Amino acid sequence: MALATRALLTIGTAITVAVVGTAGYFAAGGYAPGARDCPGGLVGADIGGPFTLTTHTGQRMSDTDFAGQPTLLYFGFATCPDICPTELADIAAAADIVSEKTDMTVNTALITIDPKRDTPKVLAEYVPYFHDSMVGLTGTAEEIKAVAKQYRVYYAERPDQDFPDGYSMDHSSFIYLLGKDANFITYFKYEDNPDRIAEGVACHLGY
Repeated sequence: MALATRALLTIGTAITVAVVGTAGYFAAGGYAPGARDCPGGLVGADIGGPFTLTTHTGQRMSDTDFAGQPTLLYFGFATCPDICPTELADIAAAADIVSEKTDMTVNTALITIDPKRDTPKVLAEYVPYFHDSMVGLTGTAEEIKAVAKQYRVYYAERPDQDFPDGYSMDHSSFIYLLGKDANFITYFKYEDNPDRIAEGVACHLGY
């Protein structure tokens, strides 16, 4: 089944498979002392950092290229059967809600944790089904490992003959909010729907 078809069929599906490997770093949840009571998880944490990766159009792009507008960033992979399509659809919908209610345009981006399969060509087929301005980012195994470490992202290959090349990917599932300076602000969980994500974006950006 084509990647795009699989993605569209699974958007909105109730998910019953638990995400494995959720980083203990996020277990505490809540807000930093004195933080505004906005939807989202930890704020003010040492998460994120500079990166340069390859877009789905084959161009090199750095984290600073997102500066000027807030960004909703997700780590996943194109052959993910359920959780990734749902999360990508959620951030696309949340970005549109924010744009409708404020003067902000919200960047949306997917960083693959499966660079062996997720070439720019594969991502160019995949990401436009969620949002016409979504950016798909890939790179070498070392580049992906480095940026995943900065964002405290867990991922690992798992043998599975139902997937291309005989493996799937286990990974943590968080949506990261970057501010207009491209720095980490907070994160959202799988349970957060587009309205709550949009509310969090607007709140953290002062709207």
